[in-house]
Amino acid sequence: MVWLKMSLIGNIMKDIKYNEIPLDARLQTENDTDISKIQMKAKIKFTIYDSNGKIVKEWEEPSKSLTFYYAVFQYNMWSQGNYTMIDTSGGSITPNFGSPGVISVNAGSGVSNYGIVVGSGNTSNVSVKSTIVSLIAPIPNGTGAGQLTYQATSFGTPSISGNATSWIITRNFVNLSGNTVSVSEVGIIAYISGFNLTNSAGSVLTNPDYFLFAYDIPSSVISIVSGQTLNITYTFTVVA
Repeated sequence: MVWLKMSLIGNIMKDIKYNEIPLDARLQTENDTDISKIQMKAKIKFTIYDSNGKIVKEWEEPSKSLTFYYAVFQYNMWSQGNYTMIDTSGGSITPNFGSPGVISVNAGSGVSNYGIVVGSGNTSNVSVKSTIVSLIAPIPNGTGAGQLTYQATSFGTPSISGNATSWIITRNFVNLSGNTVSVSEVGIIAYISGFNLTNSAGSVLTNPDYFLFAYDIPSSVISIVSGQTLNITYTFTVVA
């Protein structure tokens, strides 16, 4: 039986591609079998296209992205609480989630202050990434030097496979600047309106506001040549 499985994959060890090995034949690690450690996970797929839509490079990386304030937001939503949150400008915001409100990451074209966002900041000195509240050096929307054209953020319909449910969030960034633009940080910023958001300094209502819910550092700097498009796709999976 082992010989049969190997014969379907290749003749020698270097022919084996892990993602083509049947699931029941793969080496199982503790993290693979201990569901409590993978109830929610995420990965990021990066794809670079040339001006003709041809894939230049494509790869995936694990995401360790959800931030402290994403967790605080969930706590406030579920408890109708008012635990203080820090917005992308560094302001302390006290919400009242017993009040009506709207949350969205569904940013349209040209909108760079929420949805999936990218930056060129040096993240080497970020010691506690889970509590970061904004990108270090956000790349603005536009066609000038150091800018990218932000396309609309979009979503894939949730899909179910066994006891796992997955959904995707994706966005394209087009380089029309005439020069290479480098991406070294990626995030998801949420737009929040309502919920009686109050600025703790003076108790002034803040509406709408923006909060960084995910932050990732690619394994290496992503260089986007002028004319190319970078697609970023987050896949979130929840295991029952």
